[in-house]
This record gives sequence, structure tokens and C-alpha cells, in this order.
Amino acid sequence: MRGSISDDDRRGRSTLVPWLAPLALLAVFAVMARDVYVHQGFAFDVPVLTWFHLHASAGRTALARTLSVIGEPKSLGAVTALLIVASFALRRPRLGMLFALEVGGAAALDLASKAFFARPRPTLYAHLVHESNFSFPSGHAMGGLAFFLALHLLLWRTLPQRWRWLGVLGLLLALVIGISRPYLQVHYPSDILAGWAFGSAWVLGVHLLAARLLPARLPATRQRPGGPAV
Repeated sequence: MRGSISDDDRRGRSTLVPWLAPLALLAVFAVMARDVYVHQGFAFDVPVLTWFHLHASAGRTALARTLSVIGEPKSLGAVTALLIVASFALRRPRLGMLFALEVGGAAALDLASKAFFARPRPTLYAHLVHESNFSFPSGHAMGGLAFFLALHLLLWRTLPQRWRWLGVLGLLLALVIGISRPYLQVHYPSDILAGWAFGSAWVLGVHLLAARLLPARLPATRQRPGGPAV
């Protein structure tokens, strides 16, 4: 019948729709990366850095430095290693390996992007922490959001529904860690936005691809009779 939608069409659309989010995020990163490569910045970078400089205080600086330490690659790398070990101990190694690919892949892409774009750190105001490598994209923003988004997806699979809000708190922490970096004057705001976009695009893309290729090997949350999900 003309105008009707076949089951194959519906399945095709249901397969493509989840990819819209990572593809849109990747497009955002690509647009920002092009402008950084060609123009070396955005009009909003300097006003935002100036606003943070004018609203700095001893207490806010201490908090931003603490958040920056939490989001350090060494800190997140150590926690990632512990979670991978725990996944093997709990006999869920595929989840651990997926988590390692999502977090480790994001870290590798960040390092490669920094080397390619070679964007210098902002020098408008004094840095409030020491940094020596390149600026674009922000490793704290990209690595932090990749870590906490991957953790959120992991918790969504393994924890009962009433505990899944812990993953949401992690995502909020990742956003605050990213915001701390331009406050500390070591990143342009565009570095942060690009890191968030690239990191989340990578994690969502890897997760969707793994679910597509290994659906039977990535166990979903299941319900025990008369008990919580496991």
C-alpha cells in the first residue's frame, strides 16, 4: 500500500536514530576544530576569561584547583584501572574492556588532537595552576566527561534503578570540572566545549557500536525474582 512503512523501514530508522546524538556532537567538534585551526579562537573566549578573572576569589580558586585535581588524567586513569580490575573480579570482563576502550580511547584522541592543533594556552591573565602542553581540546573536559559518561552507562547496566542517579551526579561533576579550567585561566572556553563534544561523541559511538556488534555479550540489567536488579 502506498505511503505505508514496512517493518524493514521501521527497523532501519530505529537503528539510525540513536546515532544522531554522537554524530551531532562530532559535527559540533568538527566545526569548532575548523575555526580553531583557521582563526585560532572564538569571539566569546576572551570575554568569558575576563569574567572569570573579575569574579575570582581565594575560596573559588581553591575549589577550582580541587576539581582540577579530580579531573586529572592520572586521577581518572587510576580509578579506571580499579574499575577494570573489579569487572574481572566480578566476572564481567567485557564491561570492563568496553569501559577501558571508551575512556582510554578518549584520552588518546585528546592527546592526538592537542598535537595536531597545537593551540597555545591562553595568556590573557596569569595561570592559577601550572600547565605546559597545548590547549585544544581540554583534556580535563574531554577525559572527564568521557569517564563519567562511560561510568553512567556502566551503572545503568549494572545497578538497580534507584541507584542510577549516581551516574547523573558524575556527569554533573564532569561539567563542573570542565568549567574550573577557564576559571583557572589555563583553557579557553572553546577548548572546554570542544572537549565535551568530542569526548561524549566518542563514548556514545563506541557504546552504540559495541551494542550493535556484541549484543549478546554485553549483559543487560536483569531482575531477580522478588529482589533487586543485578
